Amino acid sequence: MAKLIDIKGYWNMTYDLDFNDKDMWEGQILLEDDGWFEGIVVDPNSSYKEDRFIFGVYHPEKVIELFKFTPIRVGAPYVFHGKRDAKGYDGKLEVIGLFGPMPYGNSHIITQYAETVRQGIEEESQKLEAKIQRYKDSIMDKTGKEFYENSIAIRRTMVESILRNYEGKYFIQEEIDELKEEFEPVNDRVMQSTEEEVKKLVKKMPDTMFDDDESLPF
Repeated sequence: MAKLIDIKGYWNMTYDLDFNDKDMWEGQILLEDDGWFEGIVVDPNSSYKEDRFIFGVYHPEKVIELFKFTPIRVGAPYVFHGKRDAKGYDGKLEVIGLFGPMPYGNSHIITQYAETVRQGIEEESQKLEAKIQRYKDSIMDKTGKEFYENSIAIRRTMVESILRNYEGKYFIQEEIDELKEEFEPVNDRVMQSTEEEVKKLVKKMPDTMFDDDESLPF
């Protein structure tokens, strides 16, 4: 059964390790036994008050990799990396662009099992499940849907590789070959999608960027 966890995240775009309640989001996640989680958070100080969707890999007391999404018209997606320290999980924050993640600052995440501080969490878990489904059905846009579905398709690879990277353990060739069956089809889809988006961007560029005798590079 998934564990209900309260979660709060901070960011600092100046790469300092000072965090405050202005640049912060908070909410809850449901953590599965294999380390995969999904949840809903809000940014209390943002003008956008709708739910934001988070998901990723969390190995308690070790490491967390958290993707944070809202419709692309509102803001870019982010990935928060964190390794356990005395007060939570510290790491880098990256913004996810067309060509992959780019450095954006530092992050700090704190978590707490809901069952340790209050009762009646079964109902809370059900409400969170409903919020997650609502986001997927009514708020998630095409960009978020594609990224999420690709991540789900390589869920096992992500869960295992993040933990092994943290522990400094390597995959043997037999394991790599087995995981390739999972992630190579996704990698092919991502590359094709990226190529299509680049073509669209190039076609939107002003004609004056190319000589009259030159055609588009695609």
